[in-house]
Amino acid sequence: MFCAFAAFLGIMFFLGCDNKKEARDQTTLERVSLQYWTDRLVTRDYEPAYNREADNASMSLEEYRKLVSRNENFKFSGLKIDRVNIENDGSLVYVTLKCMIPNVPKVIERTFKDKWIYQSNQWKHKFVKTQP
Repeated sequence: MFCAFAAFLGIMFFLGCDNKKEARDQTTLERVSLQYWTDRLVTRDYEPAYNREADNASMSLEEYRKLVSRNENFKFSGLKIDRVNIENDGSLVYVTLKCMIPNVPKVIERTFKDKWIYQSNQWKHKFVKTQP
């Protein structure tokens, strides 16, 4: 009996019981997207943002960090998700942020479309080099 139980635990471990399953809904995508952009732009905690990328295997964390840290002299705030559109082949999140740029006396507000896909029971970001 003990061997059967131990085997069951082993199987559950290897099947990924710790695998986080996220809901495929607007509320979850809004929360995940807001956390992603907070990590990437506000707190500059690049590893969690990198782990959210759908194609992170195509570049190392260090390469990713170099690409996304180009705006480190900007101060981002006021992040908000305006709208979420869930679609079959890729979902869109409309993100608004405020930015202070050195030597520019006023805050700039920008809204952009952000692409996400639902992959392996998790929301994954589609990296675009032209995003902030």
